[in-house]
Amino acid sequence: MKNNGNTLPTLKFHQGTLLLQDYPFDPDLLCFVWDERSRQWRAKALYYREIVDWLTAKKIEYVDRAGKISRVAFRLQFDVTLYKHQKEAINAWLNAGCRGSVCLPTGSGKSWVAMCAMQEATTSTLIILPTLDLLNQWYDMLCHAFGFNVGILGGGFHDVHSVTVTTYDSAYIHMDKYGDRFGLVIFDEVHHLPSPKFSHIPEMCLAPKRLGMTATYTRPDGLHGKLAGLVGPLVYESSIKDLKGRHLSDYRTIKIPIPMTPEEKIEYQKQHNIYLNYIRKKKIKFRGPDLSSLLKESSHDPHARKAFLARLSARRIQIGTAGKLARLETLLKVHAKDRVLIYTVSNELVYFISETFLVPAITHHTKATERKWILDNFRTGVFRVLVTSRVLNEGVDIPQANVAIILSGSASPIEHVQRLGRILRKEANKEAVLYELVTSGTKESQISHRRRQSDAYK
Repeated sequence: MKNNGNTLPTLKFHQGTLLLQDYPFDPDLLCFVWDERSRQWRAKALYYREIVDWLTAKKIEYVDRAGKISRVAFRLQFDVTLYKHQKEAINAWLNAGCRGSVCLPTGSGKSWVAMCAMQEATTSTLIILPTLDLLNQWYDMLCHAFGFNVGILGGGFHDVHSVTVTTYDSAYIHMDKYGDRFGLVIFDEVHHLPSPKFSHIPEMCLAPKRLGMTATYTRPDGLHGKLAGLVGPLVYESSIKDLKGRHLSDYRTIKIPIPMTPEEKIEYQKQHNIYLNYIRKKKIKFRGPDLSSLLKESSHDPHARKAFLARLSARRIQIGTAGKLARLETLLKVHAKDRVLIYTVSNELVYFISETFLVPAITHHTKATERKWILDNFRTGVFRVLVTSRVLNEGVDIPQANVAIILSGSASPIEHVQRLGRILRKEANKEAVLYELVTSGTKESQISHRRRQSDAYK
């Protein structure tokens, strides 16, 4: 179909959207909306490939000024032999039209899948990462693998190249300016993407090719259902259980019930009952928005404040009972020659363990330089034990770790699998062990049951 006027319709990228200029008809493509301000048809940049296919199918002559995508000839600087699951993942992605997500366990070589996808795509590529630690790891890895300069957007750098690494936060800020530069966008830890904030990133990017990677595709809130529209379908999945012993280390998971002392049991029940009586009276749920409202109420209602403080006291006993610390000491002696990660949800307990057992600690308060120094010394064996909260659940490469001790955590199976994954990277003669210390007679028993709902623990 030809335009009756002299000017051909023109497709342009504008602040994270696509404009179809000088098109006098009503497009029968639902992603378009009429923008009264500019008097033009507008769509999310996400639909670039669909729009081009639609224009082509309609045989509409048009000018494409939307994309500034460049061709990149990727060539690895060394030979790599891919495992079967990696080849299957790449082929599944290619067969899906270079759109979709791959779910592979931590330590199974997702980064090699991504780099091979880049070689196949031969186009400018943006890699989006959840943390600055991962950004630095990917920058070093890509420079070494392909032998050319890689751009960095984030962490104090603003240097955009045909291959660039960035964080989710920086991509959210800058995608309206750079969303037309890349033919392939790779979302590492793609389960972060469906959040209300980060879901705007793929919407403002016109990249025809998209790859999501994660070890934990399913989100407890169900928002992973949005990923098919933002990145493409889940095209390949393999679990820890599938790769155990061949491509991941053999492992054992040991659940250890920890009894409270008589004094702890009395105090726990007292505080838990205060909290329980209040939420039952007010018909408040144990989690979600209703529980958040308890914190707001506690600012002006003395009964709510008493209930809130009681909950904190009961939780403090539950996660830091003396029996756990005694068993921790025993386990550290048993694994004196191993590389051990200790996890707990409480920063207060992290620092207490650090001081008591003279081991380094990492929390969200730890500065980037100190964190790097601690992790580098852990990798080389200067430090053999490291205690942390939730900040090392993902986004860190420490293949030497072979023992994890979970003192406390959430009920999320995703978090539990992430913590297990930290110790599964394959090394010669390595068997990984995950200990889960659970305080008997408390809500931790229910939490433990819920978070172990994964094939990795069956």
